[in-house]
Amino acid sequence: MKTLLSFASSFRPLLALLLIGLAPPTLWAQANQGPQGVRVRLINVKSDAVPQFEAAIRDLSASLKAQGQPFFHVYQRLLGDNLPSYTLITPDPMFGGDTTNVQLPQDVITRIVATVNGSTLVSVQTYPELSIAGAGLAPPADFLYTRVRVTSPANQQAYVQWQQELAGVLKKAGLKDLRVGRVVVGGNTNTFLRWSFMEKFPGDDGINIDGTIGERDFQRLLARGAALTVASEDYVLRFRKELSFTAAQQ
Repeated sequence: MKTLLSFASSFRPLLALLLIGLAPPTLWAQANQGPQGVRVRLINVKSDAVPQFEAAIRDLSASLKAQGQPFFHVYQRLLGDNLPSYTLITPDPMFGGDTTNVQLPQDVITRIVATVNGSTLVSVQTYPELSIAGAGLAPPADFLYTRVRVTSPANQQAYVQWQQELAGVLKKAGLKDLRVGRVVVGGNTNTFLRWSFMEKFPGDDGINIDGTIGERDFQRLLARGAALTVASEDYVLRFRKELSFTAAQQ
């Protein structure tokens, strides 16, 4: 079995230490509609090598598409430290994503390696029952707002239950897109992700909290979740459609 982008490094930004590559939720459909997790690689690119990196990633994407891989999604982080930074989302054999027949173009991988300062690889399981999501694998919008939250082992189940309550409130308030996942390999398994897509950045989620539980009770709900976490980070990613693909049958 070949591992997609198997180049390795010791690069560990804060986000990697929180043990997640900011995995975009478009790849994770609801139960029986697609993979229940993905492989995520967070890559820090040399500041003077962005054009070369993107050219190599474009060639890698074309090769994988020609070989029948179901998807290859590339995101670029817009805010935070250690920029430029990219996230690659691919099938993960751990969740049934078959990559056994994929042959990596070694010349392209060599070009990629020459442009990066380091990378971090994790596997992320998704929680459809905690999410508000549409069907399909293709990203529905250009921007992705991601919340990374780390809880303690003792609070992990309580945090899952809290997220279920939060999803219920947000769905009633009109939120159309919320995805939830957890790191299961390659990092702290108490690391959760909560994210949603936006048509523009900065954006407006358009939810009506006042018409559901009210702003005061909503803030109390958020405070309960914050009390269960030990670390947090928020990030915004931009989908790079020209470097990515989703197979037509998906």
